[in-house]
Amino acid sequence: MKKVLITGASGMLGAAMVAQWKGIFEVYATGHSQFDHNTAEHYLLFDLSQQSYENLSAFVNPDIIVHCAAITNHEYCESKPDMAKLVNGESVRKLLVQFPQSKCIYISTDAVFPPKTHLADEQTKPNPLSVYGQSKALGEQYIADSSERGITIRTTIVGKNTNEHKHGSFVEWIVYSLKESTSISLYDDVIFTPISIWSLIDELQWLIEHDTYITDYSIFHIAGSEIVSKFDFGYELAKQLQLDLMS
Repeated sequence: MKKVLITGASGMLGAAMVAQWKGIFEVYATGHSQFDHNTAEHYLLFDLSQQSYENLSAFVNPDIIVHCAAITNHEYCESKPDMAKLVNGESVRKLLVQFPQSKCIYISTDAVFPPKTHLADEQTKPNPLSVYGQSKALGEQYIADSSERGITIRTTIVGKNTNEHKHGSFVEWIVYSLKESTSISLYDDVIFTPISIWSLIDELQWLIEHDTYITDYSIFHIAGSEIVSKFDFGYELAKQLQLDLMS
């Protein structure tokens, strides 16, 4: 059974990975906070901004690292660019140095491209305009320089947090706003290809089970099969959940 370290397990994607991979992999998880409904049997509170990662190697020596921990709040990143770079980018370098025998799957974002870039593929050159995108592009560069020890996954996920202290996802914002009869604005000219966290986890599981691909390729784009505007996504979500569309 492969030993997998999941960073960011107090976040939406990481927590779902822990729950879905129990019994499939030997899962070790780190997070920035403790929370109810944490299903990890091996869990370490860990701050990615700290200088040394030695205590992390005392916790686990993984076969695979799935690095999905990140500061994703764009406004926070813009106000604290040094912290964004430290957590979202430099953490990749530190993990690769601390675990020289481990392979790393780095979860990146479509924010490494300008906002209205449509249908970018793995050969499209990143040109991030936001601090968040720049910090993730830094992490991608460390993966590219890692002597084929890792891959970058660019994606746009949607889903629900199991951590009740983190309810800031795009889907949750739409659902909770409409439930509270709060008016929201969604753009019909902002296009994306969202994938659910559960579908992405299935794809990542396949990659871990066939981990030769983690050395053969450097970048994968994993996305949903449909191109949709933010407005149409929100509208269909509200319809499916029978929420008040007149809010």
